[in-house]
Amino acid sequence: MNKFQVLIVFLYCISFQSVTAQSPTKIELVHANTLEGDDNFGKDVRRLIGDVAFKQENTYMYCDSAYLYASTNSLDAYGHVRIVQGDTINLTGEVLKYNGNSRQARLLNNIVLKDHTMTLTSQNLNYNLDSGVADYSGGGKIVDTDNVLTSDMGYYFSKEKKLTFRKNVVLVHPGYKMETDTLVYYTIPKISEFYGPCYIRSDDSSYIYCENGWYNTITGKSFFSRNAYLQNKEQSLKGDSLFYDNNLQKGEAFSNVLINDTIQKIEVAGDYGYYYRYSGKSFITGHLLMKRAFEKDTLYAHTDTIHIFEDTLKHQKTVYAYHHVRMYKSDLQAVCDSVVYTSADSTMRMYVNPVLWSDKNQLTADSISLVISDKSMEKMYLYNTAFITSREDTIRFNQLRGKNMIGYFDNNNLSRIEVFGNGQSVYYARNKKEQLTGVNRADCSNMIILIKDNKVSKLKLIEKPDATFYPINELSPSELKLKGFTWQEEKRPVDKNDIYRKN
Repeated sequence: MNKFQVLIVFLYCISFQSVTAQSPTKIELVHANTLEGDDNFGKDVRRLIGDVAFKQENTYMYCDSAYLYASTNSLDAYGHVRIVQGDTINLTGEVLKYNGNSRQARLLNNIVLKDHTMTLTSQNLNYNLDSGVADYSGGGKIVDTDNVLTSDMGYYFSKEKKLTFRKNVVLVHPGYKMETDTLVYYTIPKISEFYGPCYIRSDDSSYIYCENGWYNTITGKSFFSRNAYLQNKEQSLKGDSLFYDNNLQKGEAFSNVLINDTIQKIEVAGDYGYYYRYSGKSFITGHLLMKRAFEKDTLYAHTDTIHIFEDTLKHQKTVYAYHHVRMYKSDLQAVCDSVVYTSADSTMRMYVNPVLWSDKNQLTADSISLVISDKSMEKMYLYNTAFITSREDTIRFNQLRGKNMIGYFDNNNLSRIEVFGNGQSVYYARNKKEQLTGVNRADCSNMIILIKDNKVSKLKLIEKPDATFYPINELSPSELKLKGFTWQEEKRPVDKNDIYRKN
């Protein structure tokens, strides 16, 4: 025998062994109370009645009655059907059609499939004994410790301990309910993966939405992406990707982050943010934009970082913004290092070199507080070294200086100013032809200034006033600048996009 002939024989032996190894085993009849032939179905058909049991490899099948088809190595079983595969799978139903060659079982009516970790019920189930894969259509239910899952269609991979569900998928767990279109569930780590629109609703009416993600039902930790957001009664947290810990009630968001407070009408956007519900804390940073909606306008603010603290008992919030704060509203602009807003008194407090502009007026102080209602600005407090300036022309400035001031607004326009301590003022006068005629220079401990059309209409001096009217050319503009005068127009945001500019 030459080498070529040896090779042919060798390949033939391998082929024969392979075919032999893959040949299906015959279904064995283990027991039946009655065995009959049934020529109506064929010569090789046997009808079995009473306590019927079959065996094929490590699988046993039981039923009340059956037809065994020897020529096709298959059977039909009826009544109290049960399939036991090793010590892992126990499958019951009312009707079984089984092909011993393909090891494919089809069960109908009142089906229950159990393994060590879960129970599956359905009315229509296919199960392959070799691959360990089962599928159902027309609805199914999975019970797994604390989880109950239902869907229209499903696949069970017994070897991988994995289930896949499609259409009207609902997973119920103590404390929340998940609804989605497609879900993959791993029974050992108890992790759910979901695809397509998905809602996870908590018992307290809060919920999470996404279109892709996973959830660990043991740890309560999850990841969401594709239009992901977390929503409760007052706030929502959005981002390109969102991590959430259900046990800690804590969420983190990355990229295109948006925190929205519907009660306070505050919206904050950034690159990264987190929300910690139990403590009422929120944090956001990176390319920040904060918007506060009013009846007819919106306040835009940019800063490096924002912290939000919520008093859940009083339903009140405090917002901290720092550093490099810049704000723009059509009738109000401001810059400072940091801002604190408290919803309890609707007050915004500005710290570290604050400058605020209201129409033609520039306001500065060591710190400035602004009381804001839903509709407009109401009141303003300037503490320590308070200074209000407006430009009269290219070289002259109206000025008002004092230790502390209170400003009052009418339709978002500054209408009244009260000065307390060390009051000083410089205001220019014009005739009916709008020509400059002179300047009023006054020193008084306390003052009241009334403003109309953004101009001083009346000045009331209280407690030891000292006032002088100078002709327009008697004193130079530089001599009329009060101590601490600054003009910072170059810092003023000109529109909502200018808030991103550094001072």
